[in-house]
Amino acid sequence: MRIGALLAALLAAAGARANVIPAEENLDAAEVEQIVRQAIAEAQARLQPATIAVTDRVGNVLAVYQMTGAPPTATVSAGRTVLSPAGVANDPAGLANLPVPSTTAAIAKAVTGAYLSSGGNAFSTRTASQIVQENFNPGSKFLEGGPLFGVQISQLPCSDLSARFASDAGGTIDATIGPKRSPLGLSGDPGGLPLYQNGTLVGAIGVEANGVYTIDRDIRNRDRNVDEIIATAGTRGFSAPKGIQASRIAVDGRSLRFSDVGLKNVITGTASAAAVDLGTAGSFPTVNGYFNAGAPIAGQAFGFTTSGILPDPDGFYPDPRVRILATAAGANRFPPTAGTTPAVGALTQAEVIELLNQALGVALSARAQIRRPLDSNVEVTVSVVDTSGNILGIARTADGPVFGIDVSLQKARTANFFTRPDARTILQGLPDNAQGVVFADYVTAADAFLGRTAFDGAIAFSSRAVGNIDRPFFPDGQNGKSNGPLSVPFSQWSPFRTGLQVDAGLDIIVQHLGFVQNGNGDAPAGCVGGALVGNGLQIFSGGVPIFRGDTHIGAIGVSGDGIDQDDMTAFLGTHRAGLALGTGVGNAPKGIRSPNLKPRSVTLRYVQCPYKPFIRSRAQNVCSGL
Repeated sequence: MRIGALLAALLAAAGARANVIPAEENLDAAEVEQIVRQAIAEAQARLQPATIAVTDRVGNVLAVYQMTGAPPTATVSAGRTVLSPAGVANDPAGLANLPVPSTTAAIAKAVTGAYLSSGGNAFSTRTASQIVQENFNPGSKFLEGGPLFGVQISQLPCSDLSARFASDAGGTIDATIGPKRSPLGLSGDPGGLPLYQNGTLVGAIGVEANGVYTIDRDIRNRDRNVDEIIATAGTRGFSAPKGIQASRIAVDGRSLRFSDVGLKNVITGTASAAAVDLGTAGSFPTVNGYFNAGAPIAGQAFGFTTSGILPDPDGFYPDPRVRILATAAGANRFPPTAGTTPAVGALTQAEVIELLNQALGVALSARAQIRRPLDSNVEVTVSVVDTSGNILGIARTADGPVFGIDVSLQKARTANFFTRPDARTILQGLPDNAQGVVFADYVTAADAFLGRTAFDGAIAFSSRAVGNIDRPFFPDGQNGKSNGPLSVPFSQWSPFRTGLQVDAGLDIIVQHLGFVQNGNGDAPAGCVGGALVGNGLQIFSGGVPIFRGDTHIGAIGVSGDGIDQDDMTAFLGTHRAGLALGTGVGNAPKGIRSPNLKPRSVTLRYVQCPYKPFIRSRAQNVCSGL
């Protein structure tokens, strides 16, 4: 009996559901072509030329097809009028109001459908739109922001974690291993849907046809979005199982959206797809950094050698459900490593191993928020960094959604950065960006808002706490209130300009879009401040700093399931590691955590754990008092 099957049997005997370890499935080149043909046929029938992209689960671009007459660019739209940093309507405001190549929009949509999904949940770009806006649900008032507020600013083209298909700027370059970067981060524009084969997630399709790259600001109605209809046609034969689609999953009592259309809305079939003449309908163009012109290619089987995600070959993680990020040759890209900073008391390799294993142990015993069937365990990625942001180790569970790899590292680095004593100085020293943003102004605003010198190392910030003050309304979701100091006024805010998070990396993202379009210099690997925030900031829950007594020595980040589950895995995992090690490693002292700050009489939350989180335990309030 294989290890996965044995484990499943043992868990079943214990009365728990065993999560599925992904089977060895992948799209071959002929199947990718079939998906593209189906989308083209629908676009032709609707007289709506489209750009179509297909990726595998780890973000390898398997095809990009641009139909003759398809819009070459799409305008990024916030779905409402937003002002530029200078206060001018319809001028560039972050990414909003910029034209972007349609190829990048289609790729970003496909990456989103692949990265947000797993064997236990199927999410789309429409799902993404629902969970990243200023209120959840979008269109409502006086409700908190989306649970993954800020996640769209991940998988960035400047990420020093993401692998690259091709580049002129270094980084990990490999044609098959993932996770790959996305040209526009994650997308909330309808038209990105996951693809499944025999129940296994194998990739996604993204379509850009209407020339507008946007979000759905009101989900109370059902759209007939042409991008989504064409993408749906492409999924015929590869549709997500209904039982795990977002519409079968609720967060805080609110059902998620998967798609506003279905195959019943598609007006073409397999005969129309077979009749498509690929030679005259358009072409497979080169997309710099993502795809070489010519023909579709096969995807990689997730969890197997060429995908870059493998079982641990070195024995650092005893649980057979754990996976590592690997090179194409199968070597661990980020094996547990001792920290180099601070100079005294840095994390040792043994401590990094313990932190990763304890966090993974919490996840594998906890009840998932966004997976089906119910009582599945949490599936996440865990990252540990030292105080310089250097990666000390990354490990994950077998079926964790791929977006969590990059995001877990963002969360760790964000908690680490804002807990450093020189964070304010670094921010003040950043040069103004091309849209005229002065980064020292964020520090000045934070000083006034917090009523003290901000970001000087006296307060330990979690990624949740940073997110608390990076919202367009403070307190979160209280429409009409002024913004937190790391955000911008709502008149300027959108998911395409969240504040410091976007402003700090904007120029390098725009540089990359120029590389895609005309081959000029690509974005280097490293978004902000070298390794310190090398893949960008993240502003939702799941990252906490690590201390040795009173000394800050690094951070841990977790992502992949519900936000409270992410918090618990990071926080409780660190606590348990400290108990096991007995070396002083643990969470920040209570006296310096962010809840000691109460701007506008509102407590800055540090972590929030689920009330009764474990599958085979009645334990409650497991983070209380720690």
